[in-house]
Amino acid sequence: MEATLTQAIADYIEQRKQNKLEPLQKALNKVLEKADETAIARAKADYAEQAMPIEESFKPEVWLTDAARRAKQISLATHAAKFTHSDAKASSVLVNNISTTDNQYLATAKLTDKAIDVVGNAAALDVAKLLKLQVNGDSLIAQLQQNKADALITFTDKTELIQSWIVGFKLALADEKLSSHTLSKQLYFPLKSDDGETEYHLLCPLFSSSLAHKLHKKVTGTRFGDSKEIRDARRANKYHDAIDTSFLNTVIQSFGGSKPQNISQLNSERYGQNYLLNAAPPAFKAQIKPPITQLSIFNRQFTSTVSSYLRDFKAFLTNLTPEQRNFKIRYQRDHHFILPIIDQLMMHAANIQLLEAGWATLPDTDNKLKQAHTLWLDVYNPNHAFQQEREKQDWLTIVAADFASWLIKQLKNNEHYQLSDIEHAYFAKLCLHQLKRFERATLKRGEL
Repeated sequence: MEATLTQAIADYIEQRKQNKLEPLQKALNKVLEKADETAIARAKADYAEQAMPIEESFKPEVWLTDAARRAKQISLATHAAKFTHSDAKASSVLVNNISTTDNQYLATAKLTDKAIDVVGNAAALDVAKLLKLQVNGDSLIAQLQQNKADALITFTDKTELIQSWIVGFKLALADEKLSSHTLSKQLYFPLKSDDGETEYHLLCPLFSSSLAHKLHKKVTGTRFGDSKEIRDARRANKYHDAIDTSFLNTVIQSFGGSKPQNISQLNSERYGQNYLLNAAPPAFKAQIKPPITQLSIFNRQFTSTVSSYLRDFKAFLTNLTPEQRNFKIRYQRDHHFILPIIDQLMMHAANIQLLEAGWATLPDTDNKLKQAHTLWLDVYNPNHAFQQEREKQDWLTIVAADFASWLIKQLKNNEHYQLSDIEHAYFAKLCLHQLKRFERATLKRGEL
């Protein structure tokens, strides 16, 4: 026999009745096991007395009438107001039948099977479960939205009573009067007015619990679902022939604190958790290009790269006293400030050397870069004359001297210290030493 919504409602009411009778039945069974006729007779009488009002209250007509009366204590919703603030008294909204042709965005309207949330008095959740019963795609919610209740006709022959059920249950689908609240988010949206006066729509954005529930099930399923073998293979860095789905860099947003049920029913099912997907924009990464528009490798880009080193170096030199001009201080200066800057220079040069070779001698290229710097950076240039000039290695001392001049300029501070030709020669010497090591470690064209 094919299941019907009417049968599902009858079974639901019967199940709730049995849950109420269960403690009484257990107490009776304990007495029945003792086989004391007097005690058994008394226990049966007590059971009948206590069960009678329960049996009466769970007659379908009686229970449905009471459920329709209590339905106004809850609100069935896809978008619940309490997610904005737990004390917000705004209306929640049930968005059930919306079609859209916009395929660009993931929205609640895109969900073919929306999870319906419940907000309000937890004591009336049994009414919400009744309304959410679904059989073969049909539910009381769908029928009530069409202002009918065919599934309830079997339970009474009183037309007025059925109509009162419809009116009562519909109060759970939408508030009689929609309202916002001071604790809700509210936006004034300007409207164009023909008379020139400013007019606004007051918009109240609501949190989509249905969409959050769908996402929560999807993410949780990939982490704790049936794909344990896939997850184990991933952790062990082993191959698995099934697709491994992961949601990276998610954040958990909590609602309701220690009492998530105060927000909504679905929030309680999610233990107050809502997953937020990573929506950060891509991190900007500068594109490395041949520095043909610059006169030197010691340009604004490189200066910005080492700005923190330069700042610390200047502070170090500013605080030096005449008594501190000794080997220990010079060693600290070299290894904590100068050499790290040179290391950054070598890394910068290495990135440029990885560019496609020959950029320095391309036809119709207006290369403004100093020749010595060009010879260093376009290391794999196929031009024979270029390579002959490069092999002379005269460019090494020029680059080192340019580094020293650039560093002296960046560190200049006549108020606290003076840097002379002695420091220039010393900086150039340090750079030249590191530059030669870098050149020896660089693969030549024939070694690639």
